[in-house]
Amino acid sequence: MKKKVHFVRARRSFFFSAFLFFCGFCFAQQKETRIITVDDAVSLALENNISIKRNQITLETLELKNKYSWNSVSPSISASANYNQPLGNGKNDNYSLNASGSVSIRLSPSVYTSIQSAKLNYEMGKISYEQAVKSVELEVRNAFYQMLYAKENLSLLERNLETAKQRYNLNLEKYQKGQLSELDLLSAQYSYESLIPNIEASQITMENNMSTFKQLLGLNQTESIELSGSLDDFLSSFDFTFSFDINEIPSMKNLNYQIESAKNQLLATRFSAYGPSLSFGFSAGKDLKNTDSDFTFSLSAGVSVPLDGFLPWSSGALSIANQKATLEDLKLQLENQKTTLEIQIQNSTKKIMQAQSQLELLEKNVDLAQKKYDMTQTAYSHGSKDFLTLQDSANSLLNAKISLMSQKITLLNAVLSLENTLGIPFGTLMDSESK
Repeated sequence: MKKKVHFVRARRSFFFSAFLFFCGFCFAQQKETRIITVDDAVSLALENNISIKRNQITLETLELKNKYSWNSVSPSISASANYNQPLGNGKNDNYSLNASGSVSIRLSPSVYTSIQSAKLNYEMGKISYEQAVKSVELEVRNAFYQMLYAKENLSLLERNLETAKQRYNLNLEKYQKGQLSELDLLSAQYSYESLIPNIEASQITMENNMSTFKQLLGLNQTESIELSGSLDDFLSSFDFTFSFDINEIPSMKNLNYQIESAKNQLLATRFSAYGPSLSFGFSAGKDLKNTDSDFTFSLSAGVSVPLDGFLPWSSGALSIANQKATLEDLKLQLENQKTTLEIQIQNSTKKIMQAQSQLELLEKNVDLAQKKYDMTQTAYSHGSKDFLTLQDSANSLLNAKISLMSQKITLLNAVLSLENTLGIPFGTLMDSESK
């Protein structure tokens, strides 16, 4: 008499998970699901990101300083009035009342360096702001593609579970008819049940990642969103005929501005040590008590020339030497950064080209694994292959598909990294139809 095989615990676990999933699905459907593209995600993140807002405030401050950097040549204007009443002499009219005003201006060579410093600081501030924006956009795009990968991976596991379920049901019918051994049926049972925990774990991981993704975009956790697109949408083709000016790469531009700033600071230090300063002043006053008195006027002019800078041990001379050393160090950093970037770009390009070739091989491997599985399935149906052989073939197909998707996300991340290094808009190296 054949033994009756029960799968009560496994079925309960699966149906309970399915019930929870269905309840969650129904609850989500009560809310309007928001469809988000990768560009939508970037816009939301840039709009809500605190770091971007802080950088924006800093940039606006630097812009204001640059706009009014000439204010050191603005004249100083003052006005005053004095009333003096002696006490204890018994005379109420023994007082004085006068008013005066003055205008003065001071000119020094540091005016030029102050204006240049404000301009350079503003330019460097714009680079910092652009880098902050690109950093957030890179994080969002990587997270978006990872979510698509997780979504497609979960879909693949669910399809594989459905195939395993159908295979188990078929084997159960054969077993009940006496056409299949109990060992093969138990193997089909294990194959089916072992997939359920993986799917549950993938669902939990995807939900956690979605929560993190919403936080990155600044969305409420209760909002229902759905990502638009698939990995294949962003992998139709790549264009590696791009050209670039290495001096326009953000890191190089930043170092160039630092060098210009160091040159300006060296000039300012020299002006401080050797440069003369000119001062001009004009003042006017009147005795208000005596209405017949005339206005008094005075004009002044002066020149000041520092001499300490001519002494080699003075603070001015030492500051000049220190600024020269800083400038030379920045020039060495610039040359080293140029070489580093050239090597990095070459390596990134080769890595992407290699990843593309690997992707093509993995696509062929999936086709081969699919054909092998189909042939093994047919052979198993006719009894010429055992269940373990069929299971090995199914596992090989699943692994081939997972490897293919993993390679897709690797390729996308490599392209994003290269675009970030070059400082070009994200999507430049991707086909225009997929952006």
